[in-house]
Amino acid sequence: MKITRRQFLKGSLAAGALFAAGGTGILLGPKKAHAFSQSPNLQKFIQALRNPLTGGIPIAASDGTRTWGSITATHYTIDIGQFADQLHPSLPNPTTLWGYGQGFNGANNWTKHLGGIIVAQRDTPIQITFQNHLPGTAIIPTDSSSSFPDVGLFGVDRASVHLHGGLVPWISDGGPFDWWKPNGTFGPSFLNNQVLNPGAVAGQAEYYYPNNQSARLLWYHDHAHDTTRTNAYAGIASAFVLTDSYEAALVANNNLPGPLDPRTFYLVFQDKIFVDPNIAAIDPTWPGIMPASKAGDLWYAHVYDPLRWAVGPQPLGPPPNPSVVPEFFGDTILVNGTAYPYLEVEQRQYRFRMLNACNARFLKPKLVYAQSNAIGSVGSTEPRTAAAGPAFIQIASEGGFLPAPAMLNGPLQPRLTMAPAERTDLIVDFRNIPAGSILILYSDAAAPFPAGDPRNDYYPGNPNTPTSVRGFGPNTRTLLQIRVKARVGPANPSIALPAAFTPTDPFLVAQTPGVPIVPVPNAQGFASVKLANGTTVQAKYRYLTLNETFDGYGRLIQYIGTNVPTNLGGAGNFGRAYDSAPTEIVNNGAYEVWEFANLTGDVHPIHTHLVNWQVLSRQRFNAVTYNGTPAYIGPSKAPDPNEMGWKETVRMNPGEVIRVFAKYDLPVMPFAVPPSPRMQAAGIPNAAEYVYHCHILEHEEHDMMRPLVIV
Repeated sequence: MKITRRQFLKGSLAAGALFAAGGTGILLGPKKAHAFSQSPNLQKFIQALRNPLTGGIPIAASDGTRTWGSITATHYTIDIGQFADQLHPSLPNPTTLWGYGQGFNGANNWTKHLGGIIVAQRDTPIQITFQNHLPGTAIIPTDSSSSFPDVGLFGVDRASVHLHGGLVPWISDGGPFDWWKPNGTFGPSFLNNQVLNPGAVAGQAEYYYPNNQSARLLWYHDHAHDTTRTNAYAGIASAFVLTDSYEAALVANNNLPGPLDPRTFYLVFQDKIFVDPNIAAIDPTWPGIMPASKAGDLWYAHVYDPLRWAVGPQPLGPPPNPSVVPEFFGDTILVNGTAYPYLEVEQRQYRFRMLNACNARFLKPKLVYAQSNAIGSVGSTEPRTAAAGPAFIQIASEGGFLPAPAMLNGPLQPRLTMAPAERTDLIVDFRNIPAGSILILYSDAAAPFPAGDPRNDYYPGNPNTPTSVRGFGPNTRTLLQIRVKARVGPANPSIALPAAFTPTDPFLVAQTPGVPIVPVPNAQGFASVKLANGTTVQAKYRYLTLNETFDGYGRLIQYIGTNVPTNLGGAGNFGRAYDSAPTEIVNNGAYEVWEFANLTGDVHPIHTHLVNWQVLSRQRFNAVTYNGTPAYIGPSKAPDPNEMGWKETVRMNPGEVIRVFAKYDLPVMPFAVPPSPRMQAAGIPNAAEYVYHCHILEHEEHDMMRPLVIV
């Protein structure tokens, strides 16, 4: 009988399956999984970090304005297409990628990886004409089994642009069914052009972003149904920087480096695997399913391997090839689109704005000293993990500035952890680091998180990853080398952070560090919540669950559900498929508390569209005996200081209930926004169609996503 991994012992969750207690149960051992490729040995830290301020990554340029009555929007034209980029000097060929940029001309070098960064100002709206030039042949293996019908029905050249973290009308949210193709075919939720530009030509899609949010780092990426995980991995993602008057005041009065200051660095992390020149021997079916792939291109897992993942009952037969996989973990970390770069800093204070853009890999970044300060030596590329470098002061997360600065990575301080899609804004002080020192930005987060499988943890000395050697990749622990130089010129004024931040988006509830907020629902399903302005509101209370079982091919599959059993995937399961009837139907302007019970052994980063949440509290419960009502096994705990304030991606730990709070306001638009035709077909009139989902992208698409419907 197969033993699954991650799932808590709950035999009723999947017919005929035995689940591993405590969420571990990983199939370990040194035996190599079938057809799982690894990158060639790339020398670490021989190329500089790409910096958008110096042209290493293109910043998008406006091409005019558009108007709606008295509203004027800055206009951009951004292309989506195929290109090639040299991501490491030793790769035998430039890597074929899909992504954003401007000036598409069909040439391989028309843009750079992560190109099209947008810098915006609060309350200055933006309209973007996206132009889809994607070819009809994928560069990443795509699953066309019955679990992913859109690939087989409509092809791989579909695009849908999601401004991740944006407060936008649903027609510009880039939901899974908002896709369109180069030939003008579009999905059932695509009303973009009908509203914003009825005269748009085939291949164009119009999006409108009001930008009435506080300063924050957002990002935009593909969200097309059934190809989100492969399109994002292929490169269709970039940053969106939003600034405002409050951030400008901190720059002027508190000496904070501004969003485009030379002392502000944007660090976007992704994990990849590159095709080996000997790929036919490593992965025999790869040449047949990806005939155009060459050495140096991206490799992605496409075989559901029973040596690596559990297998359940298979009423539909064995998984196809290509097949969806439970998660994908690369062996090579890219930072700003290049493998193993280095960064030179002076003895100054800096601002690091980080984005975890990995499909599934969590990060726990910290600074440690290298084994040697001799640039070019093997020791300069390897960490002294016990020799801690500067700690971090976190000032903001996905939703902008925190209520107060949070201390991380110092003695007796919490360790910074970043799930996929989480952002963090840090102050790092190198003023007292001796000139000539070399530091390593280091991460040892388990993959999957938190239990881990050592085959996904690439570093020298790990017997499960023997190709990882000192000075070279594959390596997932050494993210970035930082070389500290003597300061040139006068010192900058010290950054004087306020004791508390007051961002332009006020917090809904006032939170005291260490004090949990635990609303208690009444018999009618509403709970009293005291707002920061002193008023008390009645918030609807919803019970949600995170679940894992097997699909019809015997593959692990993840679901979001309520606390009402559905028996989907086995008796006693609470999960619901994405396309089943919506349950989270929310009145516009309503306050709601959502309580998630994680019944799996994974940490799931749950991301909501439209709104930001405030995390109220966490509480351990007995996931083994869960029957719709949690049996708690400990007191409620407050969120960590760096997850207070606004969050739209929340880490939900195994065996834990997480309570989040939000006011579900639709943005006010200068034009009429029509209702969703998909929701009308489901019997919900006057509805705006959004989603919420796990941002482990392989989970999101199989099938850990649910509708968020605002009426």
